[in-house]
Amino acid sequence: MRKPILFRPQKSPGQAMVEFALVLPILLLIVYGILEVGRLLFIYNNVVSAARQATRYGSTTGLNTSGGVPRYQDCAGMRSAAQRSGFLDNFEDADILIWHDNGEELHQSAYCKPGMAFDRSFQPSSGNSSRVRVQVSTEYTPMLPFIPLQPLTITSVSARTILVGVTIAITGGAQDIEFATDDPNAAADSTAAPPQGSHSEAAAPCDVRHSVLRASPFGMTIFNYSAGLTIHITNIKIWSPPSPAGQTLNRLTLGGANIWNGIEPSDSPTFFGDFSGDVSIGPRANKFLVAGFSMNYQANGSEKIIVAFVENQCPALDSSNARQLP
Repeated sequence: MRKPILFRPQKSPGQAMVEFALVLPILLLIVYGILEVGRLLFIYNNVVSAARQATRYGSTTGLNTSGGVPRYQDCAGMRSAAQRSGFLDNFEDADILIWHDNGEELHQSAYCKPGMAFDRSFQPSSGNSSRVRVQVSTEYTPMLPFIPLQPLTITSVSARTILVGVTIAITGGAQDIEFATDDPNAAADSTAAPPQGSHSEAAAPCDVRHSVLRASPFGMTIFNYSAGLTIHITNIKIWSPPSPAGQTLNRLTLGGANIWNGIEPSDSPTFFGDFSGDVSIGPRANKFLVAGFSMNYQANGSEKIIVAFVENQCPALDSSNARQLP
């Protein structure tokens, strides 16, 4: 018995075009959605990476590439680290906000305003409790303007603890030696004792150091690590930019006591050699040297202080010399 043969009608070209026209918008929408979501994720990853790179740079110990300031004060360096990680997005300075705190929502303070090369106003607290925080933001806008998607602000915040000191104990048989890494906050306290054990009694007859130059108050701490030598300041030179109208250097203090009062000469550097107060620093002691102005001094990073001593074996201290830090 023969089976009937069924004939299927073939689709006409016009029918195929109609079906393709119906499916094409859905196909394009799926492809566009995949591209747009992938682009959104890529931008988000760029923002997160930029914030992490900036905080990683700011929390690293040591000075910046020019050797002028610690990295947590290097505003341009942190912003540059964030901008280098950007691929599709070119982050502007205003898109990168920097501040410091002592933990989540504890003593948060903004610093390193956009346009600042560095900011000396921030000094980490002792005990490794300070953190540098960086927020990076950018705008996400759909590729096709007629798509009903609103622009979206993508923001990422990253924070890292600044490690300013670690105590290390070494057992050496007959005696135990304990010392600590450098503490950048030492300049904030003129009564702080120098680290014990970081300079031995058998060191050179005169061992003097200085802290990082601060902007507010403008000055630095002078450390005398000498075991049995009292040092005396013979002269001080201060490099500073031209002062705004009404802002003049009118006093110098050492350890809180006045050693000079007057009117700043017009030339720079300013030389001081005629002191009226106590300019001595005893063995194993330190004093904070402050330059006082008639108005709040506005630092710009070009400042420098050089301190010379009566004792010939004592080298002059240069605030721009990082090798003379404690």
